[in-house]
Amino acid sequence: MDDLILYLGAFLIGSIPFGFLLAMTFKKIDLRKKGTGDVGVTNAWKVAGTPLGLLTLVLDILKGGTAIFLAHGLSPKDQPDWVLAGFLALLADEFPVFFKFKGGRGIGTSIGVFASLLYWMLSK
Repeated sequence: MDDLILYLGAFLIGSIPFGFLLAMTFKKIDLRKKGTGDVGVTNAWKVAGTPLGLLTLVLDILKGGTAIFLAHGLSPKDQPDWVLAGFLALLADEFPVFFKFKGGRGIGTSIGVFASLLYWMLSK
């Protein structure tokens, strides 16, 4: 049961569209209708500007790291669970449930996932 919660949690965390939320909140811009139509870092940066693009990048990196942190907390010795949680967060960033499975490219999320995996796997 813990694994199901972990995998579902990682996918839902990965589905949070920070670029869309920031652009809509601060600039009243729907990223799905501007630029490339992606809701990720690159389109947020190009359409909403550098500050919101950078904030989107930071939040997406934290999103990827949070999925690994959750996995490490629920399965501290099960490294395959960490990897799968990271994969699911990255998959959800690219195919979020909130936007009919059309999201970003996974740039920031992949940085967070890989940096967190590297940290936890090398700290043993």
